[in-house]
Amino acid sequence: MEKFAKENATKIHELLSEVNAVSNNEVGKIPTTVSERIVEAIVDDSQDTIQLIFTTRHKIYFVDLNGDNSDVKTVGKDEVIDAEFLRGAPEGKCIIKSASENWTFDHIVGGRVFDFIQDIKPKEINHAGYDNTVRGEFHQLLDPDHAEEIDKLRKYMQEGNISHYEYDDINPAISKAGK
Repeated sequence: MEKFAKENATKIHELLSEVNAVSNNEVGKIPTTVSERIVEAIVDDSQDTIQLIFTTRHKIYFVDLNGDNSDVKTVGKDEVIDAEFLRGAPEGKCIIKSASENWTFDHIVGGRVFDFIQDIKPKEINHAGYDNTVRGEFHQLLDPDHAEEIDKLRKYMQEGNISHYEYDDINPAISKAGK
C-alpha cells in the first residue's frame, strides 16, 4: 500500500461526503494509489458531470466522477501558465490555463478554491537585488558569481528542499554571531 493512500482516501471521502457528490459505494472507485500526499482538493458540479480536482506537490489530477474513474487526467504543476480565483465555494469559480489547455470550473461546490489556486499558481521566485549593498559589508554580495549562488540557495529553500535555519547556516552573507 502506498505511503499516503489511507490519508488521501480519507481526505477525498470527507470532501465528497460533505458535498454529497457521490454515494459511499462509488467513493471506492476513486484512485487512492497516488504516490504523493494530496495537498488541496475541490469538487466541481457542472450540468453534465461531477469532477474531482486535486493537487499533490508536483501534479494536478482531474477525475470525472460520472465516468470511468480509472481514466484520470494528470497535468504537471510546472505546465500551468496562469490560475485565477474568481469566487469561493459554494458556487465557486476558477480558471486554470496551461500551454495546451484551459479549464474553467463554474460551479465548485466543495473545497477551498482560493487555497487550491494558490497551490497551483506559478510562483515567481524572488531574486535578490545586489545593487544596494553597503561597501565594505558582506563582500560576498558584490561578487556576481556568488550572487548567483545565493539566488540558487534561496530558490532551493523556497521550493522546500531546505529549512530557513539551514539557509541561514549555509548563506555566507548572513552574519553568524556567536558561532
